[in-house]
Amino acid sequence: MYSAKEAAKITGLPTATLRYYEKEKLLPPIARNSQKYRQYTDDDIEWIKMIQCMRTANIPIHSIKEYVALLIQGGETLKQLYDMVQDHMKVIKQQMADLQNAFTLTQKKLSFYEKLLEDSSYKDISCSQEWKLFNHGKN
Repeated sequence: MYSAKEAAKITGLPTATLRYYEKEKLLPPIARNSQKYRQYTDDDIEWIKMIQCMRTANIPIHSIKEYVALLIQGGETLKQLYDMVQDHMKVIKQQMADLQNAFTLTQKKLSFYEKLLEDSSYKDISCSQEWKLFNHGKN
């Protein structure tokens, strides 16, 4: 069993976040000792890590709640769980495409600035001149 402070240290999350996860029912009920302090088990820690992974994947809290509720119900919800994960996979693929586009544009912009830095005649370039030059030419 781990205290809230120990669980926070293990997971790298503030105790306030652990309380929030519990309040929002993202975690199963956390056991309490005789002084009413939270006592986290190894299973609770693993559950928290699963939620962290989902948050890292940009899954919204309301979707995590829905997922957790289905997970707690057990095997009869496997199809719903599968569908949720499949839907999120589509979202991740779109995010990856969006990030790739942003990365490509950023690379072009960086290359554009490198060229401008090599040419001292551009040191007093205005915002509108820079915009026109980037969008209509020498990039």
